[in-house]
Order: sequence, then C-alpha cells, then structure tokens
Amino acid sequence: MESVPTNRSTTTQGGAGREFKKLGYTLYVWIAEDKLECRLSYVPNQQGTMMTAEELKGYLAQSGVREGIIPQAFDDFVTRAAAGQTLAMALIAEGTPPEAGEDGHIQYTARESVVVRSACDESVCVDMHNVQSFINVMPGDEIGRVIPPTSGRAGRSVTGQPIIQKPGKALKLKIGGNIRLLEDGSTMVAEAAGRVCCAGGEISVAEEFIVGGDVDFGIGSIVFNGYVEVRGDVLDGFSITAAKGLRVNGNIGACAIQSDGDIVFCGMDGQKKGTIVCGGSITANFIHETDVECSGDLNIEVELHNSQIRSLGRVVVKRGAIAGGSCTALGGIQTRKVGSGASVKTVLCAGADFRDCAEYERLLVELERNGVRTSQVRQTAEIDELRGERAVLMEKVRALRTRSHERANAKINVTDMLYDNSFLWLGLQVREKVDERQGPFSAIANSIEGGVRFVEMTSLDVGAADIEQAFVREHAMRSQVRGE
Repeated sequence: MESVPTNRSTTTQGGAGREFKKLGYTLYVWIAEDKLECRLSYVPNQQGTMMTAEELKGYLAQSGVREGIIPQAFDDFVTRAAAGQTLAMALIAEGTPPEAGEDGHIQYTARESVVVRSACDESVCVDMHNVQSFINVMPGDEIGRVIPPTSGRAGRSVTGQPIIQKPGKALKLKIGGNIRLLEDGSTMVAEAAGRVCCAGGEISVAEEFIVGGDVDFGIGSIVFNGYVEVRGDVLDGFSITAAKGLRVNGNIGACAIQSDGDIVFCGMDGQKKGTIVCGGSITANFIHETDVECSGDLNIEVELHNSQIRSLGRVVVKRGAIAGGSCTALGGIQTRKVGSGASVKTVLCAGADFRDCAEYERLLVELERNGVRTSQVRQTAEIDELRGERAVLMEKVRALRTRSHERANAKINVTDMLYDNSFLWLGLQVREKVDERQGPFSAIANSIEGGVRFVEMTSLDVGAADIEQAFVREHAMRSQVRGE
C-alpha cells in the first residue's frame, strides 16, 4: 500500500508537518515555524512491515527537508523504528540560525578606578563603602574607540532556504567637551583631567563631580581626577580622593580625605581615625581628632582639638583655640588660645618642616642609643666605631638645624591666652614648656639667651628672624657702649 500524506498544522509546537501512513506504521514529519528544526514522530502498527531508511529519506524529501540532517539521529531513528518502538518528536535535522550583527559601541581603553561588586555575591567579602565607579582620565589618555556595527551572518533552514540576519545598529554618539577624536575617526582622547560621562548619546570628560546630598552607602567612596563638591555630609568610613579640589558643605566624619588641590568643609570629627592629605590649603570651621598633612595654609574659624596638624604653610585659628595634640607649621601659627583651662598638653611647632622634624626625632633617638652603647662597651675598637657613628649623626643633626626654608617663620602669635602644659617649639632648636601667659604676644626664638622670647604681637607677615635681628643689633650696641 502506498503512503498517504496529509498536511496538518500543530499549535503546540508552532510549526507545520505532514503525516505519512502505511500498513505497518504512521510517520509524522514536523518542521518548526522558523524552519530551523525538523522532528519526527513514529507509531508502529501490529500488521505490516516497519519503516526502512530509504523510505525515511523519501518522506523527508517530500516534506522539503534538504539540509541539516543529523546522521547519528537519522540512524538511531531508523534502528528504533525497525524495532517497532514508538517515537515522539525526535530531532532529526537542524538548520543554521542567523547571527545578528553587533551594534556599534564604545570599546573603552581606560579602566574604572573602583571595582564594583554586587552585594548579593556571598562568595566574596563585599565592601559596601565602594559602590561608586569612575573612568578617570588625564589629558592625553586614550578613552576608547568607537566600534562600528557588524552585518552578522545569514542562517540556513532545513529546507535549504537562506534566513536573513538582523544587522547591527550604528552608534549614535556625539563627542562632547574635553574629548578629541583622532584622524582615524574612532579613537577618543581626553583633553582634560576628570571622569568619562556618557549620557543622552553624548560622551564627554567632566571636570566636576557634584553629590547632591550625603556621601553614604548610596554614593560610596569616591576616587575622582577632577573637582568634587558634596552638598551634604561625608559619613563615617567613606573616603574621598579628589585630584583638583574638594568642597563639603556639611561635616566630615571618620574618613580618609585626599586632594592635590584646596579642601573646604564645615567641620571634621575624625574620632582618632580620620585623615586629611591636602596638596593645597584647608579652610574649615573646626577639626577634631584628625591627622592632617597640608602643603598649604590651614585657615580655621573656631578650633583645632586633639589633632595632629602638619603644614608647610601657616596655621591660623581665628576665634577659638588649638587645644590638645600637636600643630607644626612651617610658615608660623596664630591662634586666640593655646591649650585649655584643664591644662591639656598642647605642642605648637613653628618654622620647621614637619618632614625635617620626623628625621630630627629619629636622629635624636639614634644619638641616645649611641650614647648608651658607648657607655657599655670596653673595647677600644668598638668605642672608636661608635664615636665615628656619633660624629656622622651629629653632622646630620647640624645640617637639619641649619637648613633654611623660604617659607619658614618660627613665630607663634597668641591673641588671648596661653594655658599651662603648653609646649612651644621654634624651629628645630628651641623647645620649651611655658607657663600660663596672657596675650596678645608673639613668641620667637631668643638667639641671645636661648629659649623663647615673648614680644609685642605682630602679623605673621613680619618674619621672626627680622624681629630677632633687631634685638641682636640692639644687644650688640649695648655691649659696645658697656665696652664688652
């Protein structure tokens, strides 16, 4: 009996097929709607012979299946059909799907400065303070390249027909400020320091980053090559590195703050963990329990409290006190009060580079160790060796003491009150604990009698060395008159 084909559609698989009936079996050939698959179903009958491989090839040809037949699947289907097995929707042929073209896009060369990690990933220890990511660039840095769209690749159906692919879309991109497109038409280069921004179809380098509120878990720590403005507070545990400067309209907590430019903020309570490293000047209302290193001036409105201040400029506290901790300023110090009524230990050092101070302290420790060892040894050779070491150390100390700095002004101005347990260091040589003293006065080094000289207060614009030179000249005249 000849096979009787009938066309039937199927709604369950979304394709169409044909049914072939013979005395020994019924075969259903199904082709997917996208023509990328052909599947077969086989139902044997009790009477008649089972289907052969040649018969199956004929049925596939009648159904229009010309390509993509899977040899192993074909052989397996024929073998199981000949054994009288019922088969359902067995995959027999596969087409080649089309590959859509890639859309045009930016391939960034510059990398993000902060790695963003998901809080949902329990396999890693996640620092939720680091949620902000920037592509930071400097002038001349290659940002990336504009990659054109690709056409993709056409597919092929099981019926031998080509399947047209979807080409990629061209990137609609406008080159914005601070970016230059090279002659190749695709390479983008930064013309300013800042962060790469891509919004509204425009790419640019922004030199400012403005935080509308607080720096908290919603913003995260910030590393930015430009200028940062925070219109709220910076909460404990968050850090900000802003290359061109930083302004915080509110307060800063126990944070790490760093900038090569000026830093302006209301106040900072570092809780003995906060740090500031500033390449410019600092302006603030108050600083509490914070370690500060500043290349410029510190202009403080109210107070410095229990902080470690190191400045290569001036430190000026207008209305309050420097109380507790230490304050070293190469260009001089001026404050309303020093210390407190509770006699908290306060150390002020004017006219010295804090880097020299650290080396000076190290050398003094080495000299003390040398002296202890010298007193303990008895061998002449060892004593001579230690004396040689001491001579080298003393020469280094002398070099530090005589080193001059253009910005140095070993002068401390107190406009109101200096309390007990205050220590005044002037340069590297004069170190003196002073008694309570009413201001206003200027404290400078007394080169004639040693120690501290208290004189009528003058502006920090007037150098301590010039004032002391006048005393030296007067002393010389008096000595000459007395015939000394």
